[in-house]
Amino acid sequence: MKSLISVLDLREEEVRSILKGASSVKEGRIRKLKGDALLLFMEPSTRTRISFEKACRSLGLSTYTVTGESSSMSKGESFYDTLKTFEALGFGLVIFRVPFILYPYEDLISDLNLSLINAGDGTHQHPTQGLIDLFTLLEVYKDIRGVKVLYVGDILHSRVFRSGVPLMRMFGARVSVCGPKTLIPRDMKVFGIEEVFDSVDEGIEWADVVIWLRLQKERQRENYIASERSYFEQFGLTRERYRRLRGYFMHPGPVNREIDIDGSLLYSEKSLIQEQVRNGLFVRMAVLEWCLR
Repeated sequence: MKSLISVLDLREEEVRSILKGASSVKEGRIRKLKGDALLLFMEPSTRTRISFEKACRSLGLSTYTVTGESSSMSKGESFYDTLKTFEALGFGLVIFRVPFILYPYEDLISDLNLSLINAGDGTHQHPTQGLIDLFTLLEVYKDIRGVKVLYVGDILHSRVFRSGVPLMRMFGARVSVCGPKTLIPRDMKVFGIEEVFDSVDEGIEWADVVIWLRLQKERQRENYIASERSYFEQFGLTRERYRRLRGYFMHPGPVNREIDIDGSLLYSEKSLIQEQVRNGLFVRMAVLEWCLR
């Protein structure tokens, strides 16, 4: 029984095994599992929560869901004690989304007889979304060695960025970023970033694929941008920029229309957004199989 808290814990052969499993599931080859899954979601979620629920049920797992206000964590119970309660009730799998950063977590994993899957912890990790983005790009390019991937937007608060970059680089992609200086972490060298672009127009000229990130207003405790309008004009995907894209664009969702991306472009020819959502089910089914078998 395995856990998936961070992509940094995955070896390349494990990633390839998960992606191979996702391809098999997408082709209709499904192996049923047995047991109960507990979904603990302390933050709002549509895509991640529903795709995990559907993934569990498609594999034969019974699902139980606990949300923020219905959890005893809202009364002050620790995350560890909450997990121990689920363990005592006989659950073997907990899929969690929490507003805080779960780190360090090695002792937590070793002390519990549970398989844990991280569906997003604060600004730290969102491993299944990173795997989904990698899987989606590999379907398009087959081999992403040398492919130039540009992340645009709120890099500072993005767990999608922190999960995606190690996987993209593991498979040979070149990665750069672009965004307001206030939303770029100070030391980008630790991420292995090739270049930090001040201008999204220059970044688009460089990139083969652009991944726009959501402006995470709910995590911002100060004014990082002058206005949403100016942010869109400087860093958003406008119709003019869309015409200059030589490849595809992505977004993990939810999208802030007219802030991250012009709403008329969300489901356009160069968009992989719907494919990311579709692949979310298959990748999460593969992760469940990888963890529980």
